[in-house]
Amino acid sequence: MNIFITGATGFVGRSIMKGLKACGHNVAILALPNEKVTGLNDIEIHRGDITKKETLIGVMTGQDVVIHLAGAVGYGQEMDLCRKINVDGTVNMALEAHNCGVKRFIHMSSVAVYGRQNKGAISENTPFLKIGDPYGDTKIDAEVELNSIEKRTKMNVTYVRPTVIFGPGDDKFLPKLLENIQSGNAKIIGDGKNRVDLIHIDDVVRFFVAILENPKSYGQAYNLTNSENGNWDQFLETMGQELKLNSNVGHIPYPVAYAVAGVMELVSHFTKKAPKLTRYAVRVVGKHYNFRTDKAQKDLGFMAKIGIKEGIVPLIAKYQRGIQC
Repeated sequence: MNIFITGATGFVGRSIMKGLKACGHNVAILALPNEKVTGLNDIEIHRGDITKKETLIGVMTGQDVVIHLAGAVGYGQEMDLCRKINVDGTVNMALEAHNCGVKRFIHMSSVAVYGRQNKGAISENTPFLKIGDPYGDTKIDAEVELNSIEKRTKMNVTYVRPTVIFGPGDDKFLPKLLENIQSGNAKIIGDGKNRVDLIHIDDVVRFFVAILENPKSYGQAYNLTNSENGNWDQFLETMGQELKLNSNVGHIPYPVAYAVAGVMELVSHFTKKAPKLTRYAVRVVGKHYNFRTDKAQKDLGFMAKIGIKEGIVPLIAKYQRGIQC
């Protein structure tokens, strides 16, 4: 297949791109006009900006599938910027893909569309919930817009909703967590019995290969996590053992953590330095979420294979040797 990827120069994008190349697919990517791209000598590179539709004209001609990964994510994102990138940029990509004759569009969404509800099982049919989070709220709007485009154009769209992704190449989640553990500042939010909602990047790549090859995924949304992960107490105990540190990490009540994060965010507004804790992070790890993945197993025969310990231990070894995780 000829596959066109946005967001291909990031942690997730590079891994998916390499995985698809290894499966024999032809891959082309979109990079920003002035973006420095290295190590991709065998990849066809197109220049454009998803927020400027005039730069996208014709770039997807001849492609069978578009995988749209680009988005505004992380702390400090304003609603206007998230809307411009996550919503308007997605619409621009989908409409131009249709104009170029592309029949298949795979959109990277997020479990954030459920609004961090923690009451009962969360399946792909759980209603969206906006909570004022720029990232999650605009991911909802992007899916709504895409659904409308899908109905009008008959383009086959698949919506992928992962939890936090980790693995080789991650320069955010795991390095920050390791730094906090080694400094002795790490605290478990809540009672530590919440499931660790992580998915290894190799499982993410396997999932994208699976939906590419299975028409049952057309017009469908899928949660993506490892439902066999243990809880945060177990996770941090494993990390402490691997780092040869005291694994007796303290706990902090959810309301207290949320209030502290709010204060840190306020201070960061004046210092211009990223806070060590954010309310978004507290919502992600501080409650138990039962994200169901039965649908992916039923439709695609897909189950995550790489558990927390199997995925984390090699990364900790690299970290200890001074190698980027």
